[in-house]
Amino acid sequence: MQKNRIQKALVGLAMVLAHSGMHAQNSSFNLDVLTLWHPNTGPYIDLLCYVEGLPGNQTEIAAWLEQPSGTVVAADKISLSIPKDASMPEGAAVPRTYQSLLRLAADTGTYQLLVVVGPDPERWDTLRGRVRLTAGTEPRLAPVILAERIAAASDPNSAFSRYGMDVQPLAHWGDHLFTSSDDQLRFYTEAYRIPAGKKAVLQYGLRSEERGELRRDLGGQLKIATGQNLSALQGGLDLSSVPSGRYTLELTLAVQDMDAAAYPTQKISFFRWNPGEANEYARLTVDPRWVELLGEGEALRRAVSALYPIASQTERLSIESLAQAEAADSLRWRFSQQFWTKRYPGEALAQATAYAERVAEVNKKFSSKAIPGYATDRGRVYLQYGPPTLAERRPYENDAYPYEMWQYNTLDVPNAPYQVNKMFIFGNFDLAGGNYELIHSSAIGELQNPRWRITLQKRSYITGDLDQTGANDGEKFGSRLYNNMFFQSGGNQ
Repeated sequence: MQKNRIQKALVGLAMVLAHSGMHAQNSSFNLDVLTLWHPNTGPYIDLLCYVEGLPGNQTEIAAWLEQPSGTVVAADKISLSIPKDASMPEGAAVPRTYQSLLRLAADTGTYQLLVVVGPDPERWDTLRGRVRLTAGTEPRLAPVILAERIAAASDPNSAFSRYGMDVQPLAHWGDHLFTSSDDQLRFYTEAYRIPAGKKAVLQYGLRSEERGELRRDLGGQLKIATGQNLSALQGGLDLSSVPSGRYTLELTLAVQDMDAAAYPTQKISFFRWNPGEANEYARLTVDPRWVELLGEGEALRRAVSALYPIASQTERLSIESLAQAEAADSLRWRFSQQFWTKRYPGEALAQATAYAERVAEVNKKFSSKAIPGYATDRGRVYLQYGPPTLAERRPYENDAYPYEMWQYNTLDVPNAPYQVNKMFIFGNFDLAGGNYELIHSSAIGELQNPRWRITLQKRSYITGDLDQTGANDGEKFGSRLYNNMFFQSGGNQ
């Protein structure tokens, strides 16, 4: 797999840039950006950094704020070294997660935020985005932190010490995820500038993104002292009875005599998987026809795993659990039966049979010696979106890795806008094998890498410019990356 490649573009939330991730030198990196305020020093930014890697790995992280003129107004740098575990035998190291924080303070205004990550300055990846720092005079809520632990601060100089509390953020690699049957959701936020003599409360609850309902029974409220310029607030919810699905924790700062439409709010989403729901499958009666269609043992395990590309996020977590060797065949049969019956009540078996035929086609086209076709990137895209409208295959290139370009006239995807003319770029970096890895797509929710051409040309393209995309290089190497049948496909679409 290619190193030093940005895996996720910066994801814009309320403040344009909120969290992002990348993989660098066998380590995963994720970042949360919080815009905060202090009554004495003014606005500042906390960058919550999460690194996962093998013990002994070292990651350098630097961040700075630039004005539009290019002037740097604030900068910080840390070096994270994942400690070695003396109890583990040599060569048997297990990846570990390490957390730390960078802090940048500046005057109010809009800045360019740049973050570089890597084992050393020669192999840095870069993230960038705009961020706006404000002071204001009205009441306000700070962004929410979902925390692994909130306790009385034992060390006031700790990176995660906040106004007498030690707030350990919940590490995540994209969505925050709660999977245990008795998980506790803990959150931290700050309320700013509560007027003297005015009552204020923080109200919170969960909204199901699938059903749209706000569950006040899964919430509460916290009283806030009047006349406080800054109040540190923490709360929690018991998720043991919350069904699987995507939820949003919604916080509202209600201030006496303030127009309710102007109440400050903050939101943060997470995904909940309740493993106790597996009991639903145990109550189903298995139709023998499903046993005949799906088989048993390894064939059944693969049949369930092949549903992953078309499954919802909740179902994907169940599939990952059922893919384990210790999972019972009876649960896999019941899951598959429910999976198809829920979608096609009157023709579940017919649809399942048709899909099994597509999986067989994908396995024939895209399988390698080590990976079945449905588990490859090309297989997943083919099963999820169907066959491409056009495909161009370049298995032999003198200056680039072998690659394929797939174009779809339309993509009709649940939970995403109707999409037109979307591209998928796959590269084969093993050369000897037939497994092509997705390196860029213009589709919503897919991996986007504006430097995909440089990624493919790593065999001959050497550049020290972290922001180089190759878009203006013309036919520098006479590459067919710039000369193919897709209109403007050599660009960054």
